[in-house]
Amino acid sequence: MMLNRAQNYSAYIVDGEVIFSGTDPWYHYRSTMYVVQNWPATMPFDPWTNFPYGTRSGQFGTLMDQVFGTIALIVGLGDPSAETVGMVVLFAPVVMGALAAIPLYVLARRLAGRIGGVTAIAILALSSGLFLQRSIVGVYDHQVAEALLQVTSVLAVMVALSVAERDKPVYEQFLDRDVAGVRETVGYAALAGLVISMYLWTWPPAVLLLGILGAFFLLWLTIEVLRGKSPEHAAITGVVMMGTVTVLQLAVVQQLTISATDHTLLQVGLALAIAVGCGFMAWLARYVEAEGYDRTLYPAIVGGILAVLAIFTAVITPDLFSYFVDQVLRVLGFTASPSATVRSVGEAQPLSDPGDLFDYYGMALFAAIMGVLVVLFRQFTDKDASAETFLVVVWWAFIMAASFTQVRFGVYLVFPVAALTVVAIDYVIGLTDFSIEGGFEPYQVLTVGAVVLVIFGTLLLAAPTAWALGSNAGPGAEPAGWTESMDWMEENSPEEGAYGGGNQSLEYYGTYQDRQDFDYSEGEYGVMSWWDYGHIITVQGERIPNANPFQQGATTAANFLLAPNETQANDVLEGVDEDDAQTRYVAVDWKMANTYGGPNGGKFFAPPRFYDVSNVSADEYYGSIRNPGNPADQYFNYRTQDYYDSMVVRLYQYHGSAKAPQPYVVDWQQTRLENGVPIRAPPEDGRPIKPFRTMAQAQNYTETDGTSQVGGFGAQPGERVPALENYRYVGSSERSAYTSSSYSQGQYFESAFAGRPPSAATDGTCGGNTTALSFGSQTLCLDDRIADTLSPNNPAWTKIFERVPGGTIEGTAPANSTVSASVQLRNNVTGESFTYRQRAQVGSDGTFEMTVPYSTTGYDEWGVDEGYTNVSVRSQTPYVLQTLDGSAAATTQVSEGQVIGQNDTASTVDLSVTPDNGETGTNETTPDTGETGTSETTPDTGETGTNETTPDGAGTDTNESAPAIATP
Repeated sequence: MMLNRAQNYSAYIVDGEVIFSGTDPWYHYRSTMYVVQNWPATMPFDPWTNFPYGTRSGQFGTLMDQVFGTIALIVGLGDPSAETVGMVVLFAPVVMGALAAIPLYVLARRLAGRIGGVTAIAILALSSGLFLQRSIVGVYDHQVAEALLQVTSVLAVMVALSVAERDKPVYEQFLDRDVAGVRETVGYAALAGLVISMYLWTWPPAVLLLGILGAFFLLWLTIEVLRGKSPEHAAITGVVMMGTVTVLQLAVVQQLTISATDHTLLQVGLALAIAVGCGFMAWLARYVEAEGYDRTLYPAIVGGILAVLAIFTAVITPDLFSYFVDQVLRVLGFTASPSATVRSVGEAQPLSDPGDLFDYYGMALFAAIMGVLVVLFRQFTDKDASAETFLVVVWWAFIMAASFTQVRFGVYLVFPVAALTVVAIDYVIGLTDFSIEGGFEPYQVLTVGAVVLVIFGTLLLAAPTAWALGSNAGPGAEPAGWTESMDWMEENSPEEGAYGGGNQSLEYYGTYQDRQDFDYSEGEYGVMSWWDYGHIITVQGERIPNANPFQQGATTAANFLLAPNETQANDVLEGVDEDDAQTRYVAVDWKMANTYGGPNGGKFFAPPRFYDVSNVSADEYYGSIRNPGNPADQYFNYRTQDYYDSMVVRLYQYHGSAKAPQPYVVDWQQTRLENGVPIRAPPEDGRPIKPFRTMAQAQNYTETDGTSQVGGFGAQPGERVPALENYRYVGSSERSAYTSSSYSQGQYFESAFAGRPPSAATDGTCGGNTTALSFGSQTLCLDDRIADTLSPNNPAWTKIFERVPGGTIEGTAPANSTVSASVQLRNNVTGESFTYRQRAQVGSDGTFEMTVPYSTTGYDEWGVDEGYTNVSVRSQTPYVLQTLDGSAAATTQVSEGQVIGQNDTASTVDLSVTPDNGETGTNETTPDTGETGTSETTPDTGETGTNETTPDGAGTDTNESAPAIATP
């Protein structure tokens, strides 16, 4: 098990730096580093996330982090380096995953002997389910610790119950102080309470186990009464066990609230309720017997009391009652909660394909169901059937329900499945009287061989197998794409507390008092991004994200990313900013602007679920046109204008520049699949993407075809998208999104539906004028013109933008005309060049003013040492301004000091007269007002085309060359 989980560890070490899988491991690493720095304390409050409030660490910085922080201290001889701690926690899930075999072996041995124990851990080792996936090297998350401690807790409860069944203690022994008679019962019950508490210390939502045990004691004590037996010994175990949990959880309560995600009164109260309930049920059993009542009334009395308590709670404290109902449904209700929180977290989704369980566990899944039936049959037929086997069935039932409701609970499922499988195997083999010591008959060998083949054959032939998962494990490209950009940010942006020349210092591993709202100091700042990336920003960039994977700040992030105009986006940030600490940067990656979903695909679907400025859904931003013959795999997503107007798209795709439409039409027809489901399909001519020579032609087509729209293909909007004034592109990752198979797949879909699919690479490489798309081990080559149409700017994996006041350009021009400004820029990280363009309307007095976010001079005067950004995106030209009719043009410079607000003067230009050819303007080679094109020669007003010739002033050109997608 250790070898399989660790076999590909080298994939997680990139340039000497440890890289983790997913997002939560990054924060656990931070929590563990805090323990190393402040041993043995864990972090009480963290101002390095959820700007501008900070947050309690909650489920992080718990027992798991303390344990591995201590191990790191030992390995590092008291002063481990960050690299040493990284290596310790890199292998932590491997160790925990392998250790889980020990309690499972002991548990299964109690159910079916030594062979049963070996069989159970063989199932555990060969299963490719979530437990393996969460215990592979690099996945330093609490889920593997949860699974290890849950199976250990169940084992501890089983042992405590069996000791109580053996010794059968009663209440009078406590009155008589019969220490010898109750010592082992109390001792094992208290030990079980300690193990359960360790589980809760590691993951506060482990109240799920308390719920399982509460249901078990309710059912078991009732069953014992109906059998005519005393439930007292089992009840005593419950009282001592849950009493221990109550006391130990009181010691770590952090908030006097009711919440499953932190150490609150919920864990204490639920444990106490179970303890009191066990004691009451034991007393009630004595009372029913003493009064001579029929014992069949016992379950009715218990059920009636529970119903009265529920009604009383619902009436007196309806909020508390609703909370418990919601939590039960959210975990055990077989359907996902409609909340945005659950629908946007992959691990909180309901199990979409039950067939996945067969892929994970093979025939062991059905053998476990048979084991359930065997246990229940014995409970009905054997008056002395044990409590511990019934506990395993209750455990299995709850975990199975939870696994269907939220896939994350599948991390536990392999343990009850393995345990009950060995019960079924033991039962089948028992029917044959098979015995190694006593010899055996051929039919017995065949029976045992068939059982082994059926159970383990499906595990060994699964796709993928456990070994294949281990050998192919890796962090993926996403952490590397963000690592590069965060390394850039750490080096090229001021430290927290230093922005704008501030001299504060926010200690990275400092200890901060728990509070609701942290008071940030001047020079400290936030980084806006989608919540998925908050921990990476905190740990890799050592900057403070506005949103994080605790989903704190998710609504603010959604409101910003989907803001339809810059004014609303600024209002979102101003609504959370402090007077002396503000959000200064925005980090976006290709996934945030991408509409193609999937496990490693786009995330644009998620922000609409949190957006609360108005009621929106993803359907208002994009839709799918599908091939009726293969609707699941052959489709492309067209976009609406709302998509192109969103801030995340204007940043990632256009770098804040204006963008005018090109004459493309997206066309479809409404049809239905054979099952009656309505879909949008390609039109009858089979061409869902239609290019036209002019915008007028494109608009005329959509006026006569109700199932079509102008634009919506690739990065091509249907209407002009105006420029941003306060956000500039400053840095990025070097890694391109083209290295992602998921991104490349979206490009493939779009180009294929446009009739220009990529071709297979020759010898694995692409030639000139083509862009390489990565499809795993395969490389496809996409024509550069179609690639530029789909994504006009180099799709760096992650792009960093800075929020700036902007510099002012003032000038004169013919009254009531329109002036366009452009500047060519280059990202020195990727080598990419692009053009920023903006327009301004001239007033009746012949004057105009515009605010621009990009500077053209003075970069060296305002760098990190001065408290500002060492921008990697720098101008190659001055600003070129001209009237739309091309009659006048001029250039001007905008300094870095003007853009960052350190210089209040305005740059000035005069366009009131036509310049001669010795100045700038009509014959310059720098792209001017095209807002998208490259290689322009004559300045035009089209704002869209490449190689355009004569402008017409209408936003496209009447004589421009055909779009990149030629008409067939």
